[in-house]
Amino acid sequence: MRRFLDRFYLSSGYAAALAMLAILALVVAQMVARWMGLLFKGGAQYAGYAMAATSFLAMAYTFNANAHIRVNLFVSTSGRWRRAVEIWCYTLAATAGCFLAWYAVKATRLSARINDISQGQDATPLWIPQTFMAIGAVIFAVALIDNLIRILLSDFKGVDQDPQPWHEHLLQSKLSRIAFCAGVLLVIYGTAQLMTGFDRDAVALKIGIFLFVLFFLLGTGLWVGLALFGVAYIGMIGFTTRDPGNAMIITVWTGASSWTLTALPLFIWMGEILYRTRLSEDMFKGLAPWMARIPGGLLHTNVVGCTVFAAVSGSSAATLTTVGKMSIPELRARGYPEFMTIGTLAGAATLGLMIPPSLTLIVYGVTVRESITKLFMAGVLPGLVLAAMFMLYIVAWYFMKPEQRPEPEPKIGIVAALKNSTLLIPVIALVVIVIGSMYTGYATATEAAAFGVVGALALATLQGSLTATTFIESLLGATRTSAMIALILMGAAFLSLSMGFTGLPRALAAWIATFDLSPVALIAALTVFYIIIGMFLDGISAVVLTMAIIEPMIRAAGIDLIWFGIFVVVVVEMAQITPPIGFNLFVLQGMTNHDITYIAKTAVPMFLIMVVMVGILVAFPGLATWLPEQLMQPPGG
Repeated sequence: MRRFLDRFYLSSGYAAALAMLAILALVVAQMVARWMGLLFKGGAQYAGYAMAATSFLAMAYTFNANAHIRVNLFVSTSGRWRRAVEIWCYTLAATAGCFLAWYAVKATRLSARINDISQGQDATPLWIPQTFMAIGAVIFAVALIDNLIRILLSDFKGVDQDPQPWHEHLLQSKLSRIAFCAGVLLVIYGTAQLMTGFDRDAVALKIGIFLFVLFFLLGTGLWVGLALFGVAYIGMIGFTTRDPGNAMIITVWTGASSWTLTALPLFIWMGEILYRTRLSEDMFKGLAPWMARIPGGLLHTNVVGCTVFAAVSGSSAATLTTVGKMSIPELRARGYPEFMTIGTLAGAATLGLMIPPSLTLIVYGVTVRESITKLFMAGVLPGLVLAAMFMLYIVAWYFMKPEQRPEPEPKIGIVAALKNSTLLIPVIALVVIVIGSMYTGYATATEAAAFGVVGALALATLQGSLTATTFIESLLGATRTSAMIALILMGAAFLSLSMGFTGLPRALAAWIATFDLSPVALIAALTVFYIIIGMFLDGISAVVLTMAIIEPMIRAAGIDLIWFGIFVVVVVEMAQITPPIGFNLFVLQGMTNHDITYIAKTAVPMFLIMVVMVGILVAFPGLATWLPEQLMQPPGG
């Protein structure tokens, strides 16, 4: 039975991967049709349906692979209570999963019964694509219930394995575990009854309940996307008379089947292809001869390598993993200080969030309904300035700590350096294709992502490093990451809807307006705010969690949303390297075997550089807005 279920979840992952292939095929077909002056009727809608299929069908597989994000700080430090905490988390998760599955099936059946038709050019009966939503949601609920039953009836430790033996934990007997699970279900039922029917005008109460429930669910280890569903549900039943389930599924389906969102899995897939082929290794070999000539030597390969890879990835984790795997062994072998090697890599990898194509900017653009192409353009100059500041830090270390310098690199002739540089041509060509196609107006952000995937596959094939195994692994890796982000975005969409019905964003915006803060004072307050929440949330979660409240305030203050997107990315970059939940710190811990506190110390100078970068953005807003204004002007404008 166990083998059957594991294969069942894996099969759903493969089905999601096929849907991702369909996204690529549909985007390419739409692009080619546009170039030929033809109309691909409904192409964008079909790609959106494939996006929804990818997101839902991959959820169970992603969960089984432990790729959904949770704040496990409390879970991992709960000691003998670990099993009880896990039962709490899995019971809540299974309840949320069943809630989502029930309404997904209900919505699909309703669409079939009333013959609901897509409002787009395709006029597709909606029950057809929504069937994938229903199937995926049901499989996800089955996976959550399956894991809960395993924890209750066996020594299974959950998808996030605990190294401590279970015999040292509380709740040793099966009966005590089942009783505890029943108690959790009673708490869930009692809370739902208790939270129903509050005063809709009690703004302070709304804020208190939203924040308490959010931090309680996240802090106790519930997966981020499911925690957002829980918070939104409490808000809906507490302060509105709307049916939370029906409102949720409409919002979730609309967001999951968005054409704009299809850029996300394609850019992730492109990064996975580069990571799993020889293209990333060649990049270091091509950069090394030139970086050795600058004060600070090969440490600069961390910054430049991350900058180049960020321009074809979009993921901070993918950038860190790829560049780190090639640079850390090389720098250690050459005697570079460990503190500088790890610190510069931790900071420079965050450029994957800034330099386009950026997953965080895509998520931000979808959330606030701004042009992703404009956001990508806005990130170029600030990203390059931040990279230059990181390199200046390395130069300063070189002159201030001469005793830490390694032996100088052997001199290499200009001819040999140029020969090595030819290894950079494939990656640079890919950067030019992806970024250039957007900036010249030749392709949208989604079409540029398709360019990137096709280009990465072609380069890896020509290089001889693309095999059937690497292709499948890259596709499944992209599927897992996409499903993880999609679940968070779904929960965030439901939370935004819940907050909108409660009137909380308007009330908060009105309250903050009474302080009459200047735009600079508001930005200063938000900087501190994001640094604090960044200590507990990953970047994408921080963006989607806060935008429902922050966006009205920013609009009311007259702050440009394109500029604010770049500001948010900088402060979210800080979150990647701040304990206790800095994602880059965890990745580096796994790569270097250093304690996370040591890694956090190495990243402190990079964090301070990012704080300075916020000040530069405030002082020179044109750094973010000038390029999109210039490149998006109409001819003759």
